[in-house]
Amino acid sequence: MIKNIYTAWFILMVGVLTTTHYGCRKNELEPSNRDKGFDYVPLDSGSTWYYRLDSINFDPFTQPGIDTFVYYIKQEIVGLEEDDNGTVTATISSSRSEQLEGPYTFNRFFERRLVDHRAEVVDTNVKTIHFMFPPVLYKFWDGNAFNQRSEEEFEMVELTTNETINNVTYDSTVHVLQRDDDFRTLRNYGMEKYAKHKGLVYSHQINWTKKTIGDPEEVPKGYDYTYTLLRFEK
Repeated sequence: MIKNIYTAWFILMVGVLTTTHYGCRKNELEPSNRDKGFDYVPLDSGSTWYYRLDSINFDPFTQPGIDTFVYYIKQEIVGLEEDDNGTVTATISSSRSEQLEGPYTFNRFFERRLVDHRAEVVDTNVKTIHFMFPPVLYKFWDGNAFNQRSEEEFEMVELTTNETINNVTYDSTVHVLQRDDDFRTLRNYGMEKYAKHKGLVYSHQINWTKKTIGDPEEVPKGYDYTYTLLRFEK
C-alpha cells in the first residue's frame, strides 16, 4: 500500500515538474498542426523590400577609428520554386545605393526557404534558421543547427500589436532575439523584428571586442548596424 502511494506521488510530481518547465519556454523544432503564421515571412514573386542601413564601423588601427555610413538596400525576389516536398525557395537579389530612389548596384544573391515549420536563410553558403512556425512567445531554437558555427539560441521574446517602427505602425510583430552577450571587452547582440504580411522590418546587429578592461577611450574592433524597412512593394 505504501509503495503504491509513493509510486502515484512520484508520477504526479514528474507531471507537475514537466508541465511547469515547458510552460515557460517552448522548444519547438518539431512541426505543429496549428496555424503556422507563414504571413510573417511572405515569399511572393516580385516582392521587394527597401531598407535603410545605418552602419557604424569600429577599427582602432585607422583614423578616426569610428566611421558611420548610411546606405539603402533593395531586396527583390527574382526567383521562386517549390519542390515535391513543399519546400519553397525564394532567390533574392540584394543591391545597394546611396539614395533611396537609386540607382542600385547589385551586390549578391541569397535565398530564403520555407521548410516545414521553419524559415531559413542561405547566404554565402551558410544556412541559418531565422524564424519558426507557428510564432509562440519564448519559443527557442539553435539558429546554427544546419551549419558549422557554434550553437546560438534564437528566441521569440516578444509578440506585439500595433508596434510603430520608423513612423510606420504594424498590426502584429514578432521579436526574435538572436544573441545578447555583454561583457566588459565584448558586445555581441542580434535582434530581428518580423511583421505580418511584410516580413523582416527591422534588424539590429552588434559585434565588437576590446583588448583592455576599464578604458572608456579605447576604440573597439567590430561593427554596429541597423536595417529599417522603409518601403515594401508586392
